[in-house]
Amino acid sequence: MIDLSEVKAMSQKRTVDGACPPVAGSVGLPGERVEFGRRRLLTGFIAAGVGAGLATIAVPSTRRAWAVPPLPSGASAFTAVAPTRLADTRPAAGIGGFTRMDATTIRVQVAGRAGVPANAAAAVLNVTVTATSGEGYASVYPAGAARPNASNVNFESAGATVPNMVTVKLGSTGAVDVFTSVGAEVIVDVSGAYAPVAAPVPAGRFVAATPAARRVLDTRATGAIVDGGSTRRVQVGTEVPPTASAVVVNLTVTGSTGPGYWTAFPAGTTVPNASNLNIAAAGVTGAGQAIVKLAPGVGAFDVFAEAGGGGHLIVDVAGFFTGPLDPADSDGLFVPLAPYRALDTRAVGSYGRTHAGWVVEFPLPPGAAAAAVAVNLTTTNARGDGYFTAYPARTERPNASNLNTTHLGQTVANHAIVRTSTAGVSVYAFTGGHVLADVAGYYLGAPSPATQAAVLNTLPGPPALPYRITAPTAAIDTGILEGISDAIVDTGNVGHWPGTGLASEDSHMVVFGHRTSAGGPFYSLHLLVPGDVISLTGSDGRQFRYRVTRTDITSGEAADILGAAYATPGATVSLVACSKANGLPTSLDYRIIVTAQLES
Repeated sequence: MIDLSEVKAMSQKRTVDGACPPVAGSVGLPGERVEFGRRRLLTGFIAAGVGAGLATIAVPSTRRAWAVPPLPSGASAFTAVAPTRLADTRPAAGIGGFTRMDATTIRVQVAGRAGVPANAAAAVLNVTVTATSGEGYASVYPAGAARPNASNVNFESAGATVPNMVTVKLGSTGAVDVFTSVGAEVIVDVSGAYAPVAAPVPAGRFVAATPAARRVLDTRATGAIVDGGSTRRVQVGTEVPPTASAVVVNLTVTGSTGPGYWTAFPAGTTVPNASNLNIAAAGVTGAGQAIVKLAPGVGAFDVFAEAGGGGHLIVDVAGFFTGPLDPADSDGLFVPLAPYRALDTRAVGSYGRTHAGWVVEFPLPPGAAAAAVAVNLTTTNARGDGYFTAYPARTERPNASNLNTTHLGQTVANHAIVRTSTAGVSVYAFTGGHVLADVAGYYLGAPSPATQAAVLNTLPGPPALPYRITAPTAAIDTGILEGISDAIVDTGNVGHWPGTGLASEDSHMVVFGHRTSAGGPFYSLHLLVPGDVISLTGSDGRQFRYRVTRTDITSGEAADILGAAYATPGATVSLVACSKANGLPTSLDYRIIVTAQLES
């Protein structure tokens, strides 16, 4: 057994040729570093960041004062394999390996293939969804089981290619089912599996970097990119002992020179037909977690960039799996679970869409002695550019990220292994958005003690004007200033109707703009239809995403305009302009009011 008392821990802007008034009359108002020593193995967690170094929270040193309990059913050790493509539904790929169950689901046999033990209980896969027919998601789950309320890969548009690492329990026949919510092609690669054990074992136990993961490669430091079609050798560093069987890393590609895939694989071996990252275009940043098999004593692995691609590569080592020469123990063994949704802020009675600085929590798996969990973290309807950090609940938050966002309304997911506390797991929102956590299993060991009170989340007030309003469908991209006087709206800006609300969770905001023959920001307002997006960005950087719900044509009287604007319940923004009776530009006799509801 490992004596934990040996381990030290420490904190870590058009010219307008004419104008119409907004209304017919008057304006109306209605932590010391812990080394990865050969004999200093500590079960912990990975705070897996996208485009950032990873970090962890240290566990206070404690000595076990209890006997080792019997292993729970399903306790398993990890076996790494060379990355191998198990299935590819693209006809041109010429790869089978799957059974089509119906129009949306395929079944992929995992156990007994590509070096995966025949008795494997769970697997680590890289699942890529490509040639998507629209916005949607993919779920990976035990073959034959009921499809869970959980997702693994999320994509925002047609034609997308999105990968994600997946930890998934296998069905009774050693297979998994992959469901896509819309038409798409699916590629499944395997990098390892968990096989059940009956007693403490030396190899296949997870050990996390504590208190911080180590960046072992950043090609930006030298300016030498990884060229497309080339391979870069990555040294894992002294924190990973030579006995380790696999290394857990976060791979980040930034400043990409073109589209293509990137693959991590054992040093010195042939580049496999498998991928870890898929970059859609030049200039894109992409990241994800990977587990890479290590050749004994080599202390390195290789990363290949597809020809035509390339870019800067950043590698953060976040942990490793023990090897056969390490001491036997039970800490770090994995217990796979049928995937379940442990957190969904969209649910009735839950937190609601998180704001900047909010912290949400989810509990440990029921009845589990869990030192860490394997989880798929997803944000949807993101408030803008930012990140989310998962860490042991009610402990000091690390300077790290698990999930990064780049734009308002984004949906994105990433796999993470996160250490727990006695209060479970917290997720911090830097900018905000809905948060979902789907748990796939846990690692044996003692959770960290919760040492802080639960965070009290408070609603922020609305941002002050000026705002920026954008609506691509109607070619709107301009500022919103206070008031609807000629001094404001004749300058090409949009005016905020005094006395109406501001962008927030509970308000009806009304704005007015011109749509004269020579232009005006609302000239094409009639092109907005239900479902189109209108975005507001406040002076403080907060972003608010609204979806159009209705269009009204009214008289130019203030009461009629505001009556239509206030007819939609919830938080709304209404765009008002002069109009003909048919909604086209323009006449002083009517007003067009396009109302959109805040997504929450």
